[in-house]
Amino acid sequence: MPFFWRKEVNVEKMMSRYFERSDACFQMFEKAFGVFFDTGQGATFEAAVQKAHEAESAADDMRREIELTLYGKALLPDSRGDLLGLLESFDRLPNMAETVLFALRCQRIELPQDLAPLFKRLVDINLQSYYLCRRAVDALLSNPKVTLHATKAVDEKESESDRVEREIICRVFDSEEHDTGQKLLLKDLILLIGSISDRAETVADRIGIVAIKRQI
Repeated sequence: MPFFWRKEVNVEKMMSRYFERSDACFQMFEKAFGVFFDTGQGATFEAAVQKAHEAESAADDMRREIELTLYGKALLPDSRGDLLGLLESFDRLPNMAETVLFALRCQRIELPQDLAPLFKRLVDINLQSYYLCRRAVDALLSNPKVTLHATKAVDEKESESDRVEREIICRVFDSEEHDTGQKLLLKDLILLIGSISDRAETVADRIGIVAIKRQI
């Protein structure tokens, strides 16, 4: 990762550990939803939610450690600012994954069977958004010249997520099987899931700006 540093190997390793923990959070997010779609909420689902929480907390701890290191002037001021901004923006992604699972567990939401395929699609799209965002981060840190393609893919996924969100919400409120309270809970869950791709797009925009700055 020569883009930001050459001699600061410690910062590079810390960043790698941070992203590994964030990835672990989303792996548990994916597992929890897989279990939820197959068998509903139970011990296996609860275990995946707990592991997602632990991974998010570990990523948060690592982020704070990186920030303290960077504030200690381990890098040039401009590089330090770019990395701090990237971390601050990116760190909301694992937090959002945890928030979605927390809402799903605490509110004991039951999905309408006819909408399950659309919910699965929405979750998959937002998982893809996260991993595309991660790919864009890796590109930024190693070769900023290739970030444009990576960030464009994130934008496209965010638009796809918006379309699916609108479709599910319309179908939820067209249904006569659920009362208004249940419909509002489902709507909130849909928007929470979709917020992952919204945040991924925000991170991608920041990545694009940093990449342009680095090439000037």
